[in-house]
Amino acid sequence: MKNMIITELVKFETMPEVTIEQLFSETDKINDFLKKQDGFIDYELIKSIQSNECYLIYHIENMEKLRKAGEKIRNIKLFDMLLPLIQTGSLSFSFYYQQNKK
Repeated sequence: MKNMIITELVKFETMPEVTIEQLFSETDKINDFLKKQDGFIDYELIKSIQSNECYLIYHIENMEKLRKAGEKIRNIKLFDMLLPLIQTGSLSFSFYYQQNKK
């Protein structure tokens, strides 16, 4: 398969008492690190209108570059800083190949 842009969805639900400022503070650390990684394209943070469900959405040039960035993040335990803000068991990661963009 040729190199295709990867979308990574990081889904989680924040604790009810977590403020948007606290969430930005911790997710900005992750995003600032990722922006410096080879293959990084962009990211966004979205939050449900009805609940505390959130997604970090990342676009990376290809799976190889995503794996390398992911390995670095795991080695420095960057997502561990986010864990106190989220509901236990709500963190999940999923990956998608971009099929079309207009």
